Amino acid sequence: MNTVPVAVATSAAQRDAPAGGGSLGHLAGWELEALLARGRRSVVYLARRDGDAQSVALKIVRKSHLQGLLAGAHPMHEFATLAALAHPHVIRPVAHGEAGDVAYLAMEHAAGGSLAQHAAAFGTAMMFTLLRQAAAALAWIHGQGWVHRDVKPANLFLRDDGTLALGDFGCACRAGNAPQVAPGTVVGTPRYAAPEQSQGAAAHPAADVYSLGACLYELLTGEPLYPGKTLTELLGQHLMAPVPRLAAEHASWQPLLDAMLAKDPAQRLTGGQAVLLRLQNRSRNPS
Repeated sequence: MNTVPVAVATSAAQRDAPAGGGSLGHLAGWELEALLARGRRSVVYLARRDGDAQSVALKIVRKSHLQGLLAGAHPMHEFATLAALAHPHVIRPVAHGEAGDVAYLAMEHAAGGSLAQHAAAFGTAMMFTLLRQAAAALAWIHGQGWVHRDVKPANLFLRDDGTLALGDFGCACRAGNAPQVAPGTVVGTPRYAAPEQSQGAAAHPAADVYSLGACLYELLTGEPLYPGKTLTELLGQHLMAPVPRLAAEHASWQPLLDAMLAKDPAQRLTGGQAVLLRLQNRSRNPS
């Protein structure tokens, strides 16, 4: 089998699965079938293992792109984190390895795609269920002393059975750890990152709550929490702009949203378990 370097894989990723269901190539015993996602430093494919045809999401990253990134971004470290944090609502790791100039991570493939593909597509009952499952995942990892640091719709996945799984633990670290990045670098995704996280504060579960709140707003409205186009605009809006008011059809979510999106982490729900407790006090069929 031929190893497919990231440069070649990225070129192949410009198209979807080839006509007739052919292969995009092979990487270390995995047959690449279709592009699932492409980031600045990695590509993710739907792939099948040659021996047993197990279907996975295969993240591929060039080793040279790992230099200067968070330690947890290495597929080997992300695999270890996922394995240590096994939970019904956390993506399951399958394998990891290296081939030539690339490293890879094979994970459970959630066939329903990410919530980024379904913004404003859920009824309130389904939204309640998905939020509860995301909060359960966070409650578990926070209880184990970890912080995800990149909660966003693109990292919340739907399985065939409709359940949700939190993925992409490349930014995850132990609570209390300070980010080891260059000055001015934002850990996570600026559109969803809590104000204190964007300012370089040590990792804390309340930051994940803020990010989940930003997801909730976007999934309810189909619009991002704040509309900034540049990093400076986004950081300023997260730091200073008031929490947007929801339209009447979603107004019952406003108290929870306000509690998740408080600018001061001391005034915010403290972690996934606090979100779960708040949800338990809410009607099972919110209007």
